[in-house]
Amino acid sequence: MTSVWLNRIWRPFERTVRRISTAANIAGVSVLVMMMLLVTMDVLLRYCVNRPVKGSFEVVEFMMATVLCLGMAYTGVRKGHVAVELVVSRFSPRAQAFIDSFNYLVSLSLFFLISWKAVAQAQVLRVSHSVSSVLDIPIFPFVLVVAFGSGLLGLVFLVNFIDSLSRVRRK
Repeated sequence: MTSVWLNRIWRPFERTVRRISTAANIAGVSVLVMMMLLVTMDVLLRYCVNRPVKGSFEVVEFMMATVLCLGMAYTGVRKGHVAVELVVSRFSPRAQAFIDSFNYLVSLSLFFLISWKAVAQAQVLRVSHSVSSVLDIPIFPFVLVVAFGSGLLGLVFLVNFIDSLSRVRRK
């Protein structure tokens, strides 16, 4: 029964989460390239013709948040987040898998909570018509990107949690 559940339901879900994470990362890298071009243009215009791009600092702030949030889940898929294994590496494989399970459970709970609260905050910002100070850019869409990235990272941690639980059972 368990292998049927894993193969029919869980594995396609896992592949879908990985694909969405990869697509979000590609979008984040695209924003990073645009940010690099904007900063380059701003520096060139500032020093060559003394005409900086108006609001470039503000736009770069929004772009940095977007790049960070769209890349978090892909980093989780690649297991690239910081981990301290000095003590844990000395335990048995089963104990390591149990500790991983606990860490993934705490992490997924935290990132789902961040996602939920970010959606609530985005709604508040949307209703209050909060905008940036120089270019009057609405803030709530960027908070929704934070919610999306955090929720997607939570799903990656959920996939890793189920995987580590299966390692606890196997070993």
